[in-house]
Amino acid sequence: MSTMETPPPETPVQPVPEERRCPRCGSPLATDQEWCLHCGAAAETEVVEPRGWRVPLYLGGGLTALAVIGVILAIVALAGRDDVVAGNPSATPTPSSAAPPGATATTPPLATGTPLPSTTPDPNATTTPDPNATTTPDPNASPTASPTESATPEATATPDTGTTEGGSGSTFPAWTGNDGDYTIIVESADSQSGADKVAQQASDKGLSDVGILQSSDYSSLNGGYYVVFTGVYTSKSDAESALSGVRSDFKDAYVRQIKK
Repeated sequence: MSTMETPPPETPVQPVPEERRCPRCGSPLATDQEWCLHCGAAAETEVVEPRGWRVPLYLGGGLTALAVIGVILAIVALAGRDDVVAGNPSATPTPSSAAPPGATATTPPLATGTPLPSTTPDPNATTTPDPNATTTPDPNASPTASPTESATPEATATPDTGTTEGGSGSTFPAWTGNDGDYTIIVESADSQSGADKVAQQASDKGLSDVGILQSSDYSSLNGGYYVVFTGVYTSKSDAESALSGVRSDFKDAYVRQIKK
């Protein structure tokens, strides 16, 4: 007795799903993924552009333009009609100016006036002057100089030479050095009184040759100041040697050349 063996049933082979990729950037897509997460493109979904939206838009714009044109034409027509009515008014005669039928216009007689007296002077008439009449002088007449009057000569104007270098009323001398000499500037004051005060302080502290000059008179200085100085030196080195002693009392002192 033979026995037949039944072969085991075959196991079905599952198909391998095909790998999906983005049609734009090539990134891998899942099975149910419809949009690419990298570039945002549609995987298999087709985006259809809406159609038919331009026709209503064009139609609405055309109707609006026609309405505007119609309004403009109506306004122009009404304005022209008003001009015609205002330019041709009908003349209506007034009852007072209308003459009755058959009546003739009567011309009024010319008025006769009294003749005016003649303004021609009588050559034989004599004029008697009024003894009480006063003569009014003509304001436009040029006066006649009396021969007895003598002209007074005008005073001769004395030119203003300005104040002295040391300042008007200053008790301190002006610049006594030569053009190009050096000195030590102690203070540049805006007023004469301020300069006198600083110069007196410098003199009280024992500084020699203290004076005041006006900076506008010298090209090496800025104009508009009353400059308090001490000492006159022929060289810059001599002035700088004496500067340390002056700065012990006036820390802002400095050496400057005085030139016209």
